[in-house]
Amino acid sequence: MQKTKGYMTKKWESWNKNIVHNIEHIYYPTTEVELAEKVQHSKSIRVVGNGQSSSDIAAGTTAIISLEKYCAVTNVDRDQYKITIEAGSSLKGLLEAIQHEGWTLPALPDIDTITVGGALATATHGTGHDARILAQYMIACRFVNADGTVAEYTEFSEEFDAIRVSLGVLGIFSTVTFRCEPLWNLQLEERPMKDRDWLKSYLSMLDNHRFLRILWLPHTNYGYVITGDIADSPSKQIEIPWYVKYRRSLSAKLYRRTVKKPRFTVTANKIIQKLFFNHSQNKFGSLYDATVTKSRGSTLELAEWIVSLDRFEALFHDLKDALNDLSNDAYAHIPMDIRFLRNDKSWLSYAYGQDCVSIGCVSRIAEVADQYEAFAVIETVFRRHGGRPHWAKRHKMAGDEFSELYPKWNNFIALREKLDPSGKFLNAYLTKLLGL
Repeated sequence: MQKTKGYMTKKWESWNKNIVHNIEHIYYPTTEVELAEKVQHSKSIRVVGNGQSSSDIAAGTTAIISLEKYCAVTNVDRDQYKITIEAGSSLKGLLEAIQHEGWTLPALPDIDTITVGGALATATHGTGHDARILAQYMIACRFVNADGTVAEYTEFSEEFDAIRVSLGVLGIFSTVTFRCEPLWNLQLEERPMKDRDWLKSYLSMLDNHRFLRILWLPHTNYGYVITGDIADSPSKQIEIPWYVKYRRSLSAKLYRRTVKKPRFTVTANKIIQKLFFNHSQNKFGSLYDATVTKSRGSTLELAEWIVSLDRFEALFHDLKDALNDLSNDAYAHIPMDIRFLRNDKSWLSYAYGQDCVSIGCVSRIAEVADQYEAFAVIETVFRRHGGRPHWAKRHKMAGDEFSELYPKWNNFIALREKLDPSGKFLNAYLTKLLGL
């Protein structure tokens, strides 16, 4: 069978092949009418993107829809800085179209290969002083209901704060409208800092810089701090070592050794830190050009947890102690990505009612991710501090456990039952996740 962008006819698999589902039908609508018809006449259906989620949130139904052919810009309002795009577009397509107009969004995710609809439905986010989840920049959408009808929502609609982060169980995004702002350039400054130093200053950095991202380097006592400010012209460029381009290939070789010898991760991390995260550098460009990764380079397995900003320091110390505890094999690959979000009112947003901090955890050997003990240890620590898991990443939470974290959880469950009483948009994973 011929593979196409993450899945095969009669079989769908995630990009790292850790999740596989048999399917009966796969549809490629090119219009909203076709999309609505496929939904109307299916008993069990979900939309799939490029398969980069580490949770089993896509596929798992008898039929799936790919929106890869439903990806055009449908309207540009230059007076109001608004752009409308079909939900199957990649973020790359969206962000290039926005930048072509001389605009930007206020904050952006760190990759551009996922789809617009998937990014919205799972609360994909950026980082910075005033960063929000991507869905907060959506001001309107057309939404295909389980019965095949199409609803229109705006930021003034009663249900909009539920629709923003829908997990794909309330309906399917058809077209999405974003409000943008005039393009600005960012001067990024990157440098290594010891953990004790960046922990003392991260709050002031968050207050004083438009952009803040910290790549934490576990088992080394260092972080790699990236700050950014709006600038009209670049500062003098800092030359970086010639061998930096080999980071991914060397990291892959080093981490291969950790599969059988997890404790070697400590040595590997120290080597990688000394070679690749031990120098300063700078960048200048638009937020998209300067901060968004255009390719992962290799497949990964990911977990990401979010905690309120006021609990971050206590959590970080607990997390560092747990990962350094020699009584377990929870050695973490680098970097662990620390990002910052402002509070919002989207029902299932990680930032609902709280300024917050996210920490990503990566296994660079995706095929053995189930034996990567750092995932379990990190989950234990975050749950002790009231952490919320990323919807598209690995975690083991389910059902009523979420009602303690999300004040609108039961409202969301009730709305799902109203909009999709037959469970057309559910798979086995989501049924368990929602406690149904």
